[in-house]
Amino acid sequence: MNDAMAMVSVCMITYNHEKYIAQAIDGVLMQQTSFPFELIIGEDCSTDNTRKICEEYKAKYPDKIQLLLPDSNLGMKQNFISTLQACTSKYIAVCEGDDYWTDPCKLQKQVDFLEANEGYSVTFHRNTIFENEANKYRSDGCGSLFTDTSISGVTIDTEQFLKNWITQPLTMVFRRASLDISLFSKYLYFRDMHLIYHLFQNGRGYLFSFDGGVYREHSGGIHSKQSLKYQCEIGISVAKELFLNNKTDAALKENYLTTLQWGISCFAVSHYSGKKLFIYLFQHLYYSKSIKKFLKNCYLVYKKSTYSLKRQEH
Repeated sequence: MNDAMAMVSVCMITYNHEKYIAQAIDGVLMQQTSFPFELIIGEDCSTDNTRKICEEYKAKYPDKIQLLLPDSNLGMKQNFISTLQACTSKYIAVCEGDDYWTDPCKLQKQVDFLEANEGYSVTFHRNTIFENEANKYRSDGCGSLFTDTSISGVTIDTEQFLKNWITQPLTMVFRRASLDISLFSKYLYFRDMHLIYHLFQNGRGYLFSFDGGVYREHSGGIHSKQSLKYQCEIGISVAKELFLNNKTDAALKENYLTTLQWGISCFAVSHYSGKKLFIYLFQHLYYSKSIKKFLKNCYLVYKKSTYSLKRQEH
């Protein structure tokens, strides 16, 4: 494969995705483009047949697929970084091994837009969410942005992105030159938010109205099917480190406070106890400097705790 010839490198990480990986790869290979593209797969020492399936595709499409096979499990963060580093094309697209593309022209549409609009660093599109265990589909929740059905897309900036989660990684195509991969070494937690935030520091984003893929929620996923407690803790940790590593951005501080407030409310309503809840209360006070909000949060926690005790008594 001649990497220099490829206009787009598709970054695909996979681990224990034997049920899904073929569909993910096929969604990439079906792309109809006027330019060459390559698929870079980071297979992270799966314990099922994922690696075998990837090797079969590599043997069938040796000029299209580059397969990265580490000797030991790297973990999601390092596997993603290593796979990104292997993507040397002008543009990078993302599709994880349990998601898949449905529009054969999605790469062409997104690259055409970026070629014509230098002020944009990243493009997205609508997607459908598939709840694997329930065997049902639902919308991505972005319909409110497209009440005017005649528009092909909308511009997204950092502030809007932080207020409303508008995408999933499988929809992204971005300029490789807009991303400094070395930035990720300063983060303990690495999520989609880090990647998208740093891309927005080098240009605007564009969300297409077309639906180009399926994001799969399943019990083996890293986030979507985890407990509410886990999602709160990870969400707060991600928002905190983004803010602490980029303190000059007021939007990240506001995002951290909003995420903290969400976590406090979730912990109180769900009657989660422990020192983390009190840490969140005092962190919110420290960064917001709002005594009034602190007292309201304390009352919320007290009220929910009292209600829970009364129920136990009866």
